[in-house]
Amino acid sequence: MLIGTLATVCRGCGLEKKLVEAHIIPRGFARQIMGDQKHNLKISIESVRVTHHGVYDREILCASCDGRLGELDDYALFVCQRFSTEHVVRPDGLFELCDVDGDKFTAFVLSVLWRASISSRPEFRKVSLGPFERQAHGVLFDSSDLASMGSFELIVGRFANAPIRPENFYTSPARTKMLDLNAWHFALSGFKILAKMDQRRLPRELQPTIVNGNNKLVGQFVDYRTSTEHETFRDMVIAHQSRRFHPTEHNG
Repeated sequence: MLIGTLATVCRGCGLEKKLVEAHIIPRGFARQIMGDQKHNLKISIESVRVTHHGVYDREILCASCDGRLGELDDYALFVCQRFSTEHVVRPDGLFELCDVDGDKFTAFVLSVLWRASISSRPEFRKVSLGPFERQAHGVLFDSSDLASMGSFELIVGRFANAPIRPENFYTSPARTKMLDLNAWHFALSGFKILAKMDQRRLPRELQPTIVNGNNKLVGQFVDYRTSTEHETFRDMVIAHQSRRFHPTEHNG
């Protein structure tokens, strides 16, 4: 029997401290999804499992640093909860949610990507910010100005025509391309998050929809039925059904 010990160096402050259960996607979003139900489901190609408040990592943050990011988490959850009753649809078909601290919401998304990038959890093994990881840490913990990280620009869309309430699911970050630029995307509380992580800037004509430096969320409605998220979820359902009907083939 091998008995190991948890790492004691916090990835936020860099000090040796007792580490806590730091959620990658904030637990508040999982609580929102669970509602009055007893649990949530964590679905992947490999399995379907019961979970309560999502995936956490015991080896990345101390209580103080987790709490610091928790302020961003709480703000983002507040903004997301406002959407259904406060957004308007503009004549050009875009949605608009006013009175939003765009930099704070953007820093929240950056914190999710940073937590996923440094986590050793298998769910996030493909998430790496590479050379941008240090810059992200500077913004989140060293008081670096978000504007100094020009490689990071955020755009949000809103899912429509989903078979379930879009607030009732979220997905893990995955690589994508946005106008041929490197980016990450994930679903969260009804929003499609598109986070550009590339030294090249987004075109000037997209400036009104870039969340950084903005005081409102402006974006397009995204048809869930034609989205990458729907394709991924469909593949997971097919894999789960295959395991149910052919258990011996998968269990050996």
